[in-house]
Amino acid sequence: MEIRKVQRTGNMNYLYLPTSWCKKHKISADSKVSLNPLPDGTLNIIPHVAEKKEKSLIISINEDDPEIINKLIVACYINPTASFKINFENEIQSSSVLNQKRLISLENVEIEQKQISCESTLTVSDPSSLLRMMSRKIKNLLVMMLSNYDAEIIERYEDEIDKSKLLIDKSVISAFTFTKPMKLSMIELYYVSIISRELERIVDNIILLDKKEKKFLDACIVAINSLNRILESTVDKKSVISTKTAIDFVKKAKDVKDICKDAQYILRNISSSFNNIADVIMDWAITNQLEEKTED
Repeated sequence: MEIRKVQRTGNMNYLYLPTSWCKKHKISADSKVSLNPLPDGTLNIIPHVAEKKEKSLIISINEDDPEIINKLIVACYINPTASFKINFENEIQSSSVLNQKRLISLENVEIEQKQISCESTLTVSDPSSLLRMMSRKIKNLLVMMLSNYDAEIIERYEDEIDKSKLLIDKSVISAFTFTKPMKLSMIELYYVSIISRELERIVDNIILLDKKEKKFLDACIVAINSLNRILESTVDKKSVISTKTAIDFVKKAKDVKDICKDAQYILRNISSSFNNIADVIMDWAITNQLEEKTED
């Protein structure tokens, strides 16, 4: 690795490009290069003007299994495509495809007799905002289950949480494949992705519970409130996750686990997801400390 000093003229900072590199790539005074800023602060200099565009995807398959079709549609959706079309040899049953859980949350997806298409998809530059929204909605869902149980509203919450999870997946994949500028670093995107997955799993199990599980649901609310405070504290980088706040959340997740010992598998599944989130929060805190972002 070569280290060069940044120079300044007026309000402009600049570096001289290595002569050997310029000769190798035939860079002259009239050449243009591409600058590619990465989320971690790295700046790539590419020896030609490169513009990576999202591609349109066309796939032809001979399948009628709704589960396989569902996974294919979701994969096309969360990847950075300008549009996609899936052609089938035989006519598909739109009702059986649409009844697949994750498809309800997809916008602009059209299902016809022998084709599924999507012309444009929504992208998000700040997946952490979606994660905060997911956590808040789960808190509201839990409160509703304990106070004024409304199946229709609970189902709507689940749909919105599923959609947020899909958009987070799409945002993270776009960041990795297109190196698009993001507010978060790559490692933070990784942590956000894992937490969103576990939150979705928590909701998938919570909606199966009865309100008689009040003690367990109360503990879940306490844990979600703790997670909300952690996520809200990181807005606009005003603060970071510290080991102190991570330990506090680990304790809240442990309280959920202690209640469901020898309980039904649904409660254990929820507890397991809280425990997985606790692991990620602790990992995140240590990452921050290693980067000297915080002192405990």
